[in-house]
Amino acid sequence: MKIRLTVTALAVTAAFPAFSQGAVTTDEATLTTTVVTATRQAQRVDEVLASVDVITREEIERAGNRTLVELLASRPGVQITNSGGAGSNTSVFIRGANSQHTLLLIDGVRVGSATAGSPNFETIPLGLIERVEILRGPASSLYGADALGGVIQIFTRRGESGFVPRFHLGVGSWDTYTASAGFSGGADRLRYSLDLGHDRTRGFDAKPASDLGSDGDRDGWRNNFLNASVSVGLRERDEIGFNYWHTDGRNWYDRGRSFNSYLDKNSRALGLHLRSTVTDGWTSTLRWGWSKDESRDRETSAKPDQFDTMQRQLTWQHDLDLAGGSLMLAYERLTQTVDSTTSYDEKRRAVNSFLAGWGGNFGNHDVQVNVRRDRNSQFGSRNTGSLAYGYQVADTVRLVASVGTAFRAPSFNQLYWPGFGNPDLKPERALNREIGMRWDDGRSQLDVTYFHNRIRDLIAGWPAVNIDPKIKGLELVARTTIGAFDLSAGFDWLDARNTANNTWLPRRARHSGYLRVDTQYGKWRLGGEVTGQGKRYDSLNNIGRMSGYALLNIHADYQFADDWRLELRANNVLDKKYTIARVTSLPVDNVYAAPRANVFIGLRYAPR
Repeated sequence: MKIRLTVTALAVTAAFPAFSQGAVTTDEATLTTTVVTATRQAQRVDEVLASVDVITREEIERAGNRTLVELLASRPGVQITNSGGAGSNTSVFIRGANSQHTLLLIDGVRVGSATAGSPNFETIPLGLIERVEILRGPASSLYGADALGGVIQIFTRRGESGFVPRFHLGVGSWDTYTASAGFSGGADRLRYSLDLGHDRTRGFDAKPASDLGSDGDRDGWRNNFLNASVSVGLRERDEIGFNYWHTDGRNWYDRGRSFNSYLDKNSRALGLHLRSTVTDGWTSTLRWGWSKDESRDRETSAKPDQFDTMQRQLTWQHDLDLAGGSLMLAYERLTQTVDSTTSYDEKRRAVNSFLAGWGGNFGNHDVQVNVRRDRNSQFGSRNTGSLAYGYQVADTVRLVASVGTAFRAPSFNQLYWPGFGNPDLKPERALNREIGMRWDDGRSQLDVTYFHNRIRDLIAGWPAVNIDPKIKGLELVARTTIGAFDLSAGFDWLDARNTANNTWLPRRARHSGYLRVDTQYGKWRLGGEVTGQGKRYDSLNNIGRMSGYALLNIHADYQFADDWRLELRANNVLDKKYTIARVTSLPVDNVYAAPRANVFIGLRYAPR
C-alpha cells in the first residue's frame, strides 16, 4: 500500500466535509480553551498566532490511550520513534527537527537529560496529566535553547472546590496492568491534589530479527508515579503554591544472552510559584523550578553506568496591560549539572536570560513580538526574536505569517562523550518562516500552514558533526461535526534533507497523516482512527530503509453509571507488521519491533 495515497485520501476525506453546509457546531469548549505556552501569557487558543495543539483531559480519557507516546503519535506535525514497546527510549520529532529540539516543560519546569539532550517522554503516565499543549515551530525567543522544533508543555492535575476522588484500573495485552488513584479538593482559597499509581507490562521481544543483541525474551516496563500540588490564595488574585512530580521506572532491553539488561529511569520535578498583583493591570510571578533526571544502565552484571543531570531554574515574570496590548518582561536563570560514571570534560553550565514580549489587537490586525538574550557560560551570548502578524480577512478567514530565530547548545554527550563527542561542535542556529490560513465558520475549521525552518550547524550523526539541512513542510488540519459524528484529519508533507548530499534526515517520514471519527450513541462513545507514515531511513547516508505503514485503532467507552465508565481500546487492529526504528551500521542491522495487534480495557471512576 502506498502511504502517500493513503494519507492524502484521509486528509481530503475530512477536508471536504469541513465545508459542508450540513455541518453543525463543533464543541465550543475546544475553541475557547485558554493556552499559555504560545506566548507565556494566558490566551484563547483561537486567538493564538502560533501553531498550537491542545489535548484536554476529556480527550485523553475519551481516546483510551495507555501511554503519552501513543497520544502524541497522531498529532499534527509530530512523528515518534522508539526502540521497542512501552518504556523504551523514545524520540519526538516536531516538524522534522531533531528529537533534542523538542523542549519539554512540566508545569513550567524544564525536565529532561542534559547529557542526552532530550526528555524521557516514555516515563510520563497519562494519569497525572490534566492538559497537554504542543507548540509547533521554533520558540527560543520565549524559552531559550532547545526549542528549535517546538515545545510540549504538560500541565498536571490540580485542586478544585470540594472533594473529588478518582481512580483507574486497566489490563491489556502482554500482561499489562495499570492502576492509579487520586483526589482533588479545596475550600475557600485552598486547593490541593494528589495522584499516584503503578504501570507494568511484560512487553514483547524488542529485537526479534536483529543481527546483534537479541536474546529472545520479552522486554517489559514498570513504573511508579506520584504527583502532588497545593496552592493558597493570599489576596483577591494573589497565590502561592507548589507542585511535585516523581516517576520511577525500569525498562528491560536486549543486549545479549548472558544478562537481562535493564535501564532505570528516575525523574523528579519540583516547582514553587508566587503570583502577586502589583497594581491593576500588572501581575508579577516568581517561579523556582528544580528537576533531576537519573539513569542507571545495567547492561551486564557489572556495576551500572550512571547518568544524573540536574536543572535549576529561576524565573521572574511581569505581565502588564500596556499600549493596547499585553507586555511581558522576564528574567531567567538556568543551571545544568552532570554527575556520571562517565568522565566529562565539563560538568556544569549556566544560562542567564532577559526576555520581553508584546502582543496586541487592532481591529482586524493582531501582532506578537518577542525578543530574548541568553548568556551561556560555555558559548557566550545569543540573541533570538520572533514577529507574528495575523489579519482577519473575513469573518471566517484569518491569515497568519511569522518569522523567528532560535538556537541550541550541544548536549554534554555530543561535546564530551569519550571517543565519540566533538568538543568543536558549534551551537545550532535556526531561522523559521511560516505562513498560514485558518478557516472557521463556527461549525468547522480548516488550518493550513507552510513552514521553512533553515537550521545551520545542525548536530547529526555519531560521532557528532555539524551539517546544514533544509527543512520545510506543509500541515493541513481539518475538524467538523456531521450529525452525531465528530471528524478530524491531518496531513503533513515534510522535506527534511541534508543539503551537502541531498539525503533525507534520519527517521523523518516525508508524508504522515491521520483520520479520526467519534460518535455518541446513548451511553456509548465509539471512535476509530487511521494513522500512517511514509518511508524513512535510519542514517544520514540513507541506509536502513523503513517502509511506510498505516494502522487502524478503535476505542469505545460505556458510561454505565453517572461517574463510572468502562473503556476499551484496540490498537493495530489489522495486525500490521511495521518498523519505526532501526540502527544500521553495516554489517550489523538492529531492527526494533513495533507493537502488533493489542487491546487494553479499563475501568474509570471520575466524578464530574
